[in-house]
Amino acid sequence: MIILVVFALLLVVLGFSVKNPRVLWGIALAGLLASLLVNLDLMGLSWSRAIGLTLWPVPGSGDSGLLADLRLNVGLFALFFNLVFLMVALLTIIASHSYLKKEEPHQAEYYGLLFLAVTGMMLVAAATDLFVLYLSFELSSLSTFALVAFRKRDKRATEASLKFFIIGAVSSALILFGISVLILIAGSLNPVGATTSLAGLRALLVTPALQASGMEAPFIIAVIFLLAGFGFKVATVPFHMWAPDVYEGSPTTISVFLAAGSKKVGVAAMFQVFLVALLAAQVDWQLALAGLAIATMTVGNVLAIPQRNIKRMLAYSSISHAGFLLIGVAAFKGDFGTPGLLIYLLAYTFTNLGAFFIAMLLEQRLGSLDIPDYAGLSQRSPALAALMALFMLSLTGIPPTAGFFGKFYIFGGAINNGLIWLAVVAIANSVVALYYYVNVIRVMYLLPASSREPVTGAAALQVALGITALGTLVIGIFPQPFINLVGAAALLLRP
Repeated sequence: MIILVVFALLLVVLGFSVKNPRVLWGIALAGLLASLLVNLDLMGLSWSRAIGLTLWPVPGSGDSGLLADLRLNVGLFALFFNLVFLMVALLTIIASHSYLKKEEPHQAEYYGLLFLAVTGMMLVAAATDLFVLYLSFELSSLSTFALVAFRKRDKRATEASLKFFIIGAVSSALILFGISVLILIAGSLNPVGATTSLAGLRALLVTPALQASGMEAPFIIAVIFLLAGFGFKVATVPFHMWAPDVYEGSPTTISVFLAAGSKKVGVAAMFQVFLVALLAAQVDWQLALAGLAIATMTVGNVLAIPQRNIKRMLAYSSISHAGFLLIGVAAFKGDFGTPGLLIYLLAYTFTNLGAFFIAMLLEQRLGSLDIPDYAGLSQRSPALAALMALFMLSLTGIPPTAGFFGKFYIFGGAINNGLIWLAVVAIANSVVALYYYVNVIRVMYLLPASSREPVTGAAALQVALGITALGTLVIGIFPQPFINLVGAAALLLRP
C-alpha cells in the first residue's frame, strides 16, 4: 500500500514536467509490479521463498504494533484480495498503453487515481474496524468517480460519472447509517461502551443477547441498510441500475476496472461485516442474501439477453455474476463455501478482464461495440475469435475453464449449507446465461464477415489478453494450487 501511495504522488508530480506518455506508463507499471512482488512475497509465493530467503515476516492472524494502531490486519485473507486487486490494476494499466491517446491530457492523474483506488480496495480487505472500512471504501469510490469522468469532453462519460457519484453517495450514506445503528446496539449491550471493532462486535452481537435486550428490530434495520449500501457497490438487484450506463459511458479501461475490481471490493466489505462482525447473529442476513442472490442472477440474465452493445451485455452479465458471489457469502460454511467464493473471484477476474479487453480492441479497430458487427470475426482474426469464445464459455461455466471450477465450488457450497433450492436456481440461471454468451460465439463463427480485412491489436493489449487467457485456462486445467491457496485464505473466516 505504501508503494502504491508513493508512486501515485510521484506520478502526479512528474505529470507537470514529463509529457511522454510512455514514460508515465512505464513508471506506473513499475509501481504496480513492485507492489505485486511484495504481496506475492508476503503470501509465500515468490522466488525468495523458493530459495529460502525471507525478505520480511509473513503476517499472521493477530494484530501488533503499527497495524493494530491503524486498525489493520494484513493476513492471508487480505493478501489474497490484494493479489486480485493488483492483478486487475496491472492488466488495466498494460491495456491502457494502447487505449489512451498520445495527446490525452492528465495521464499522470489517471494512473495516480487508479493507484489510490487500489489502495482503498486493499485497505478494505485489511480493515479490522468499521470506520476504517468505511473510510477505505470512500477512498476507493471517490477515485473511481473521477476515473469514470476522465474524458471530460465526452458527454457519455460525464453523464456516467454523475450517475455513479449520486448512486455512490446514496450507498455510502446507507452504509454509514447501518454502521451507526450497529454501534448503538453494541453500546446498549456493552456497559463499558460502544465499539467499532469487527471482533468486538462479533463478541457482542450474538442472537441470544439481541433477543434478551429487545434489540432484534434495530439489528434487522441495520442489516437492511448495510445490505442496501453494499448492494449498490456490488450492483445487486434492486440496486443495479447504475451499472449498464456507467460501464457503457466510461472509458473501456475503467469499465474493465469497475467490473473486475470495484465489484470485488464490495464483496470484501461484505465478508468483513457479515462473516466477521455479524457472524454470531446470522439468522436474519443469510436468508436475505440468498433472496438477493436469486433476484440478482435472474434479473441480470434476463436483461442481458436483448442487449446488442457488448459493454451493456457484459454489464448485465456482471450483475448476474454478483448474484453468484452472494451465494458464496450466504453459504460460507464448510470446505466449499468461502473457498468457493474466493476461487470464483479469481476465475471471474481473468475471464471478465479478457472479455472486456477484446471488446476494447474491437472498439478501436471496428469503431463499434455492437455484437452484430462481430460477424465473421473468426475469418478476420481466428485468434481473437477463439479467445472471445474461451471467455464466453468460462463466464458460462463450461469445463475446462476457470469459470467451471468457480461455479462448481459455489454450487457445492450452497448444497453443503442446506441451500439446495438456491443451487438449483443458480444452475438454471447458468443455462439461461448460456444463450446470450453462445450468441456472441454464433455471430463470430456462423455469420458472414462484412470485410476481409484482418483485425489486429496493439502489442500491450495482446500481452494483457495473453495473461487473461492463460489465467482462465490454468485455473481450469490445474486448479489444485489455487484451491489450496483459497482454502488457506478462507481459514480466517471459518466458524
